[in-house]
Amino acid sequence: MHELARETLEKRTNDLIGEYDFEKRKKTHPEECICYQQNVKCHNLENLNCFFCLCPNYDMSIKEGGCKINSPNGKYIPTMKGKIFDCSACNFPHEKEDARNILLKVYTEN
Repeated sequence: MHELARETLEKRTNDLIGEYDFEKRKKTHPEECICYQQNVKCHNLENLNCFFCLCPNYDMSIKEGGCKINSPNGKYIPTMKGKIFDCSACNFPHEKEDARNILLKVYTEN
């Protein structure tokens, strides 16, 4: 990839992901998420980034969900209809650097 193209992608990726900072998003788009409206984070992270609101590693191919990368922070919790995988203690990919790295990897593949 041409160096100028890579620099442009990196800058625009940083700008895009920066728009999904929890603190910024709850002020600019409170209608998007009940967490924004109630000022309650779904993950206990100081700098929560909501770009990947639905984690790309959440396994929806099974009824109770799961984690494709086997995060040690996930656990199954009981519900009235069985169990469901809870990954709220996991920080991946909800930190700005993780989201940035995932997007840059997608941009530079091939």
